[in-house]
Amino acid sequence: MRKGLILVLLPLTAFGLTMDEAVNIALQNNLRIKQKEMDIHISKLQLKEDKNLWYPQFFINYSFTFLKDTPYTNLPPSALFPVPFSFKQMSRDFYNFEIGFNYPIFTGFSRTGKIKISKAEINFNQKIYDEERINTVAEVKKAYIDVLMAEAVLDIYRKQYSAVKSHLERAEEFYKEGLIAKVEVLQSKVRLSQIEMKIKKAEGDLNVAKSRLNVLLDQKMDKDFDVEPVYIEIPDSLDLNGLIRSALENRNVIKAMRIKESELDYLEKIEKSDFYPKVFAQGKYFYSDQYPYLDPKGNLSFTVALNLQFQGIKPYYASLKVKEEKRKLKLKIRDLQNSIKLQVKAAYENFSVALKNLKVAQSSLKEAKEYYRMVKEQYINQLASTTDVLDAESYLTSARKGVTISRYQLLKAYIDLEKAVGGKIEE
Repeated sequence: MRKGLILVLLPLTAFGLTMDEAVNIALQNNLRIKQKEMDIHISKLQLKEDKNLWYPQFFINYSFTFLKDTPYTNLPPSALFPVPFSFKQMSRDFYNFEIGFNYPIFTGFSRTGKIKISKAEINFNQKIYDEERINTVAEVKKAYIDVLMAEAVLDIYRKQYSAVKSHLERAEEFYKEGLIAKVEVLQSKVRLSQIEMKIKKAEGDLNVAKSRLNVLLDQKMDKDFDVEPVYIEIPDSLDLNGLIRSALENRNVIKAMRIKESELDYLEKIEKSDFYPKVFAQGKYFYSDQYPYLDPKGNLSFTVALNLQFQGIKPYYASLKVKEEKRKLKLKIRDLQNSIKLQVKAAYENFSVALKNLKVAQSSLKEAKEYYRMVKEQYINQLASTTDVLDAESYLTSARKGVTISRYQLLKAYIDLEKAVGGKIEE
């Protein structure tokens, strides 16, 4: 790809906030990016939580029981004991205490699956974070360009005001000399008032553009700043098919959806794990004074147990449900790919149109300058009226505005194209 066109956009001021500085501030302060950063942190904490599934579960149990009556066992007379007798079965007030651990030796692979899902979720959130960074950078650049454009338009109107004011002064001199009618002086004054209103509106548009950029940077909305020139190389030619291929390879949102696919694979295995037996071990020390004749009252125990439990074939249907979710996700990915292709094509067409519009606007400006020069000379020689001069000046202002807006729109269209592709467009 050959680099052809270089846009140099000069604002009114020469020092202040650069575009790169604005981007860096946004990457640090933007609220949407901070939310995505928190999603990554949360998923990392979830992974740490799931890793604890490999650790034993410790427990301590204590209970104290009060009975209304002391339980006794009564034995009737028999050959061995000719008289009836009774003995205390257990204490009326007693406590139980135990301390130990449970350890899941085998969980049907569900534990491994959960950890893999947590790791995948970190990667998923990282890709969404990267996508948000690219989107934010594009938004900040476009907002910065909007400030430049608003300043440039304001400067055009101020130049128009200065030109019309000079014409008004010349018209007043001609009127004093009796060369023109008073109506031509009034026409100039009316046009001057109209331009003043345009200047006021342009100043308001500039303030709004700065406020929007401040919001993206998470700064006070009314914070004032100056902008600096922007130098951006625009490719002379672009290949649409190549851009689409790059987008399908580079867009982080597609990569994120692929990660979700792997998560569903792990989830399917977890659902099937209910068909597997669970093996766990338990070790504990327990003590009780509930039975007065029992000795010793405290003891150690170690248990290994196997448990197989499921309801009907519920795990089977649960795994089928996950398979359907996978099929649905595949369709969603295809839909996303089609949407991205359309985004790239739309951005490409907008860029192509903006490039053509700039060329047309530059040609119109050249013609408008020549026309204005000729009308001014004719007016001085009394061959043109004030209406002709004001119209010519209006055409010139419109042409200047058209070139300025076309340049910035081309720049914004290129930024949108980079965003659609998923990053900087390489040769």
